[in-house]
Amino acid sequence: MKTYQIGFIGCGARSIAYATFYAEADDIQVAGISDPMPRQRTVLKRECSLPVDTPEYDDWRDLLDAHPALDGVVISSPTQYHVEQAIACFERGLPVALEKPLAVNKAECERLLDAQRTLNGRSLIGFVLRSTPYFSRIQQLIAEGRVGRVLSVQADELPGWFVTSVMCRSPWRRYAASSGGSMLEKSCHDMDMLNWLIGSKPVAIHSFGNRLLFNANPELPDTCPGCRVADTCKYYQSPSVTHEKGEGIYAFQREELRCIYNIDKDVMDTQCVSLEYENGAIANFMLNFHSSGKRSGRNIHIIGTKGRIWGNMELNEIGVFDDQTEQVEEISIATDGTGHGGGDKKHALILKQMMAEPSYRPGQEAKSGYLSAVMCFAADLSVAERRRIAFRYRDDGYIDLV
Repeated sequence: MKTYQIGFIGCGARSIAYATFYAEADDIQVAGISDPMPRQRTVLKRECSLPVDTPEYDDWRDLLDAHPALDGVVISSPTQYHVEQAIACFERGLPVALEKPLAVNKAECERLLDAQRTLNGRSLIGFVLRSTPYFSRIQQLIAEGRVGRVLSVQADELPGWFVTSVMCRSPWRRYAASSGGSMLEKSCHDMDMLNWLIGSKPVAIHSFGNRLLFNANPELPDTCPGCRVADTCKYYQSPSVTHEKGEGIYAFQREELRCIYNIDKDVMDTQCVSLEYENGAIANFMLNFHSSGKRSGRNIHIIGTKGRIWGNMELNEIGVFDDQTEQVEEISIATDGTGHGGGDKKHALILKQMMAEPSYRPGQEAKSGYLSAVMCFAADLSVAERRRIAFRYRDDGYIDLV
């Protein structure tokens, strides 16, 4: 039995979601890991029970050079590095599991796609939601015609306290230049879901957004220790908790102790998007950080010509209403307990299929990543220019925003 050799570029939280399942597989070996932060490499090894002698590298180039027999690579580095790293893997003929989003701007996305075409590269973009039992069941219900033709979709992504803290305090996510902005970094997932469920291409977008909550507050200190609102602030971090977390999966260095309001950042915390599709369907999407409790997270409501579908991913519950019978079917979704509502394991193992079948290309590859990213860029352009943005699809497969 062949043992597949996999390398890791970036050792953050998403790398753990992949390596956990690879470490359990008899036919997969993590051949080497790279990250400029030694602590992150240590955490990956410990959390995934990797052998202590698994080779480590500060520079991802050294990983690729030292392991010419790799069968595949997982890239989960900050978004601004994705293009260079992915192209280097394509040049070596390696299938790549590339964490979303594709790149920080449209030009860089197109540079990556150019390279994939030229080098016949293969990619799996980190759209793990396609692998969740929850969204897979909704897509199946639509494909079966349970609600007829989809007319409209209302979808929400309402991240909780921890994810909000990650977005606002991460050394790179809180800057649009390195993350591409909050809509791209957090919700290119959701743009891809809308495209997948509606089964059509977007033709126009209009968006509104701003940083409505996490703005500088002169009445608060720059760091959490000693803050007068420590007992009531959902985002307060004590030095002791930060030290403990600093040895855990999510390590943001000193930024963890900085006030979430006063820390410098330029990403939005609230944004809505309206979309028109080629098949006539319309969709509304709301991204709003600072949410928690029941029905936070991802919600969806789909209206079709024959009925409706609604659900909440965190509850793993779906409802289906039939217009003709006026009956409601309530569906509880079972998961395997892995992250992202049971999607992490299935998604991670797609890379194994790519390594085993050289001709296999998953649906959630760079083209899908490009479309969802362009939707996010268009949304931010709409906010900046206060206008509707149209999509013009070119013969070369790229999109102009007009």
